[in-house]
Amino acid sequence: MAGFDQKELSLWREFFSQHPIAYQLIVHTKRYGPDTPTIVHKRLLGHRSGLSIEEVRENYQLLVDFGLVEKTSGKELDRHDLTSSVKKTLKRRQKYHTPRKTHTYYQLSRKGELLARALPQNVTEGNNT
Repeated sequence: MAGFDQKELSLWREFFSQHPIAYQLIVHTKRYGPDTPTIVHKRLLGHRSGLSIEEVRENYQLLVDFGLVEKTSGKELDRHDLTSSVKKTLKRRQKYHTPRKTHTYYQLSRKGELLARALPQNVTEGNNT
């Protein structure tokens, strides 16, 4: 199954059931592309979930440590990579040659993409992802 055997997938399911925020970050990054922890916190997880921005950053760091997500400078992103935090910026700044994206973005690594494809949509019980 996309480079992962059943034993490995069951270990990842167990990991994500213990870390549901990390799983939500994987799903968000797969769906919307590279994004910053601040924007993910504000738009997707933030106020209603009761999470702090530090918890989002810690979960991103956990995913980086496991090799599922990679850090990327905002300047390295292609102008046509529309992320949830860049779409409005691109519309506002169409007159500029490139948008000013200077934050640290997180994008799925190859391993993360394969895992996101291999896992079902609702790995964690009681989570609407």
